[in-house]
Amino acid sequence: MIKDNLLYAKLYENVHPLFPFAFAFLKEAMKEKKEVGRYELEGGAFALVQSYDSKSAENCKIEAHKKFIDIQCVLKGKELFGVADVSTQEMYEDKFEEKDVAFYRGEVDLLTMTDGDFVIVFPEDAHRPQQGDGSRVEKVVVKVPMIG
Repeated sequence: MIKDNLLYAKLYENVHPLFPFAFAFLKEAMKEKKEVGRYELEGGAFALVQSYDSKSAENCKIEAHKKFIDIQCVLKGKELFGVADVSTQEMYEDKFEEKDVAFYRGEVDLLTMTDGDFVIVFPEDAHRPQQGDGSRVEKVVVKVPMIG
């Protein structure tokens, strides 16, 4: 798991060959409002532009993915983002085959994310997004296919 701000995105562009395209989209979305929806990027990556009201922890699910790395970036608002090593979690719903997601129960550490903050979560990172005080959050989730 990596957490930082888009101001320092250049530090992470060499982590994956598709990260430069992902970060270019995120930087553009920070400058110019994008409509809610799905945007196709290079190499099978795609971006999901979202707008929602943050929720209580009880109404948020812990999830993990196998085929995609998530780069989740708050464009506007504030979100508490839960993270934990997937090995510390108890899976209760496996949808890896159909939707590349499984859901878990367990404890997470909370990161505070505000305008321009992003988190990169890999397959070993269980994560619980969308937590907060009910305030509006504008966010982009870029899904980057695993390689190798």
